[in-house]
Amino acid sequence: MGISTLHNLENPDWELIGSRTYDWSGDEVLRCRHWDKVAIRWHFCTTGSLTGKERCETGIDWAGPQEEPSRFPSWHNAFTYVHLPNKTESKYVRLSLPGMGRAPVKVEAITPLRIDLDWRWTSDEKSCNNFTVRMSAMSTIEKHRLGELERFCRRFDLDHFIDCHNL
Repeated sequence: MGISTLHNLENPDWELIGSRTYDWSGDEVLRCRHWDKVAIRWHFCTTGSLTGKERCETGIDWAGPQEEPSRFPSWHNAFTYVHLPNKTESKYVRLSLPGMGRAPVKVEAITPLRIDLDWRWTSDEKSCNNFTVRMSAMSTIEKHRLGELERFCRRFDLDHFIDCHNL
């Protein structure tokens, strides 16, 4: 397993098959303090079975600086995971974001699979910090895989941005 970028891989025609967005909703006293940067910590694991031994990686991305209030907020990539077919395929992928207030995501590791983790940091009218993390899952859409893709989409897509029945 490894976190990799797509620079050295052939570029498949990636199609969005699910997204989930997490807004950090910390205490207002903490949210309204001055921040220099934000740490996005993530844990990413693969396993051959639901109860089997996992191979995990942990990483951190430093978000900063905060977007200027006059600018349209943009998303920034924290990491990209790519799962391509190989001899030692993992059957499940688990991704957790400590501190974001949600349970870890555990889904079947379809291939090919690409998961992007992006962040956005803005402030509101009271100069309080708003921090959002978004996971986007992508794969190639092939007719013989539609059932597998629909199952993945239903499990992964919390934003209901994708019509899982019509991939």
